Amino acid sequence: MNYIGKIDLKLFLEISDKIITDEVILTVKQRKHIEERHSKILEKYEKYFVQIIKDPDFILKDKTRENTAILLKTIIDKNSNILGNIILVLRLAVENDNINNKNSIISCIPIGRNRLKSYKNNGKIVYKKE
Repeated sequence: MNYIGKIDLKLFLEISDKIITDEVILTVKQRKHIEERHSKILEKYEKYFVQIIKDPDFILKDKTRENTAILLKTIIDKNSNILGNIILVLRLAVENDNINNKNSIISCIPIGRNRLKSYKNNGKIVYKKE
């Protein structure tokens, strides 16, 4: 299990007001899942996970999974070049879960501009960076 960082609980209240921790982890199992389905993603984007959870551009409520958030972020390098658009799927640890559970990254997926636009237009946005 890798500790990633902390979320701002206020940003996730529309998804659940029963979140039990602000800590975010990436489990060995989910790391393997990401590596198997999206090779090279961790190598390219894992170093941005802290930035994504601390400063997402958008947070959407997952339509199919309860207590799950979709964080959207456009990654920009030091020279203002866009490196890519990322979806980070985050399962929130809530009341009635094991008390030791943490918010957990389920998946990380790079997306193009059109898919990013589709998520923003069709998803239930609970937070938008101003």
